[in-house]
Amino acid sequence: MIYACEDCGFLFFRVNEARECPSCEKTNIRLANPEEIQRLQKLLEERDKALSKEE
Repeated sequence: MIYACEDCGFLFFRVNEARECPSCEKTNIRLANPEEIQRLQKLLEERDKALSKEE
C-alpha cells in the first residue's frame, strides 16, 4: 500500500499496514490518492533509470 504523511508530505509504500511516517515518525498518515501514487511511481522510475546508468 502507498501512504502519504499529512505532516511532512512524504510518500512511501509498505507491504503491511503503516502506523507512522518513516521520515518524520508522526502518525498522521493516510492512503495516498491517485495523483500521489502516480508521483511516487514516476520518482521511482526516474531513480531506477539513474541507477541503471551508473552500472
